[in-house]
Amino acid sequence: MDDQTPTPTDAPERPAPLGRPGPAHLAPPPEDSAPEPAAEPRPRRRRWWLAAVLLPLVLFLLAVVAWAVDTSSGGVPRNVEVAGLDVSGLSESALRARLANLADEFAATPVEVVAGGATYRTTARELGLRIDEDETARNALEVDASTFVAARPIAWMRSFFDDREAEVAFRVNGEQVERGAIDLEGEDRELPTEPGLELVDGAFTVVPGVPGEGIDPAELAALLPAAAGRVPVGGPIRVEVERSAIPPLVSDDVAREAASSAEAMVAGPLEIRTPAGDRTVEPDLIRQWIDLASNPDGTAAVVLDPSAVAGALSAAFRDIEGAPVDARVTLEGGVPVVVPDQPGLVCCADDASDRILDALRSGESTVALDLVEGQAPFTAADAQAYQITGPVGGSNAWRSGAPTTAGPGFTTYHAPTGARIINIHRIADLVRGAVIPPGGSFSVNGYVGRRTAENGFVPAGAISNGEHVDEIGGGISQFATTLFNAAYFAGLDIPEYQAHSEYFDRYPLGREATMGYPAPDLVIANNTPYGVLIWTSYTQSSLTITLYSTQYATAEQTGIRESMEGRCRVVVTTRTRTFPDGHTEDDTFRARYRPGEGQSC
Repeated sequence: MDDQTPTPTDAPERPAPLGRPGPAHLAPPPEDSAPEPAAEPRPRRRRWWLAAVLLPLVLFLLAVVAWAVDTSSGGVPRNVEVAGLDVSGLSESALRARLANLADEFAATPVEVVAGGATYRTTARELGLRIDEDETARNALEVDASTFVAARPIAWMRSFFDDREAEVAFRVNGEQVERGAIDLEGEDRELPTEPGLELVDGAFTVVPGVPGEGIDPAELAALLPAAAGRVPVGGPIRVEVERSAIPPLVSDDVAREAASSAEAMVAGPLEIRTPAGDRTVEPDLIRQWIDLASNPDGTAAVVLDPSAVAGALSAAFRDIEGAPVDARVTLEGGVPVVVPDQPGLVCCADDASDRILDALRSGESTVALDLVEGQAPFTAADAQAYQITGPVGGSNAWRSGAPTTAGPGFTTYHAPTGARIINIHRIADLVRGAVIPPGGSFSVNGYVGRRTAENGFVPAGAISNGEHVDEIGGGISQFATTLFNAAYFAGLDIPEYQAHSEYFDRYPLGREATMGYPAPDLVIANNTPYGVLIWTSYTQSSLTITLYSTQYATAEQTGIRESMEGRCRVVVTTRTRTFPDGHTEDDTFRARYRPGEGQSC
């Protein structure tokens, strides 16, 4: 049997590889070559690159979905702190409650303000520094608000591992900072002096304002929030500021404009009408009521001093029927007794200043005011508080050129006839019962006024320009000398007096006083803590003035010396006063006497 090559029809035909010629195009293999083995099938390519792309995308989408779900609740995001307090996941209402507690605690935070080398210590509450709860709540609720939107899921994922601090916001109350700064500095703060008005030769003149110096509240208010943000919440806050000039609210130019309007307001007299009668107030008096008020907006207003207006109106209408009657001190059986005050009608109602100011501004020449029920200026309680209990100053007198004694007080003697007696008695009647308050003073001219015929005085002997003449009120130097000596021995101060230009032996040498109008005057100052009652009495040939009070200082004349100034004789007396604590003080009184009438030194 012949050997034959196997017929390939029984084997499956293998497709030709792409790009290669099929079997029909191949040359037959050589007969003596071995058959070619069948090729193995090639494996399919893996799709790993698709998974590498899709997996991160799927994870990111899952993270976005989780972030959206986790942050859609409206509360505080994950891992958020405010001032070290964990507020994660709190609802907005719970967050605000937590912040309210934090703000209350923060109010007690110590604050140090350093200015001008001084350190002032206070608290946040006193300076008006607060935690801004609304802004701080927004910072916590929107902790990722500053992050780019696409990056927020990534920031959210980091929040699982890192805490996030929401910024605490602060605010200040400007008005409270201003009050707090002023209170802090206290006496160290030099307040500005606002421009004012003064009367010079009867016309308004502006007194320029003067700047002050101290902490600028605006600068302090601007620095406080940042200073609070630099330290842990609740930690001491320190602020350094410069002391700066504090200008007046009103400029001098604005004040001068106001002064011009004030002059126009007092161009003429003002008639004041009341149910009890009318009074005319002259411009010179109205000018004394006017002042300037500085406004925060830099304007100046012409205003009236209510106390000055009330005092002037009270004096002008003091004699109306039914007016209040002051309490007074009188003598009953030689003992001081308080006569109670009586209420009555007074001018005027509380709106008197406003009505007068409206009238002046509108250029009106009349204004209607109301009377009201009022108390007397000097009440029984006032009189009792003066502790006027008995005579002080001992019992002293002077008669015919020599000292002598009489009843309490000081007594001088005079001829029992002549017109001067009328004047002596008249001024004694006018002054009897006058009271000098503690620390106050008594001017004879101020109390009695000009001696006129209408006031009950008559012409009598006096000295005028060195000549002996008759003039209305002559002889009242007898009263002045007697009062001078009563005050002298009672230990009271005598700041104003003038001795006669000639010596008369009815007065103590070098220890006497004369009177004129408006000068010379006699002024007695009450240097004691008690009131002093001046009580006068007289006979046809003597005058006695007794001072009633509580004994304070005792006094006596301890020296006298004489010298010459040309032809004039100078006499100086020394008084020694002993005070309640035992210490003594000396003072002196001087008189210069001419040789005689019409003669000079």
